[in-house]
Amino acid sequence: MDASQESTLTYALLTEPARVGICRALLEAGDEGVPAADLAASLGLSLPRASRVFQELLQADILALTVKDRRVVYSLKARRAVREALGYLDSSGLLS
Repeated sequence: MDASQESTLTYALLTEPARVGICRALLEAGDEGVPAADLAASLGLSLPRASRVFQELLQADILALTVKDRRVVYSLKARRAVREALGYLDSSGLLS
């Protein structure tokens, strides 16, 4: 996937509030990531809803999944692309 396709895909994925919240939380968390249950709870998402969003972001190659101490932990793979997409969305007012 070229950079233009990646950016378009990232923008499309981030226009949904749950995806935006997950990506913002993972940007703040850094490389260590956040356990799935903690991330869902912090955003007020049910685990089934959060799981669907995690799956969408995994399929788009935006998230990475690891297992630490028997807990599923998510982190961002595409940190730079997500940061740029969020900056664009914030400056454009698309999330207002």
